[in-house]
Amino acid sequence: MIKRAFSTLTKTVPLTVTDNAWTKIVEISKKQGMSHFLFSATSGGCNGYNYELSLMKQKDVEKEFNQKIKPTYVTKNNTHIVIDPLSEFLLLGTTIDYSTSVFDNKFIFIPDKDLASSCGCGISFTPKNTAFH
Repeated sequence: MIKRAFSTLTKTVPLTVTDNAWTKIVEISKKQGMSHFLFSATSGGCNGYNYELSLMKQKDVEKEFNQKIKPTYVTKNNTHIVIDPLSEFLLLGTTIDYSTSVFDNKFIFIPDKDLASSCGCGISFTPKNTAFH
């Protein structure tokens, strides 16, 4: 049986989403006509795992996750960030931000320094607890 890190260990929100990130997420959601973003961790990148934020339709979220393993949601303005249940222990404490500059506009992901480390790209990370590898 899969243990749920966010739902069983904490009663607080498992991640932080800055106002800049929410503004951009809601903007994309309205423009695309979809209200769900899947937040997950995938193998790869320069540090072992990549953060991934993917736009999804509600029906696809319902199809993806069955009744036994329900994802954690973070919601604002009818827009939902769906935390992948299989990735949530890797994402604990992450801050999602949106950065704008003259050269680049992008989502950046900042890990909790006690739980993970990352490089300068803002997309790749390594959990500090070797049990997660």
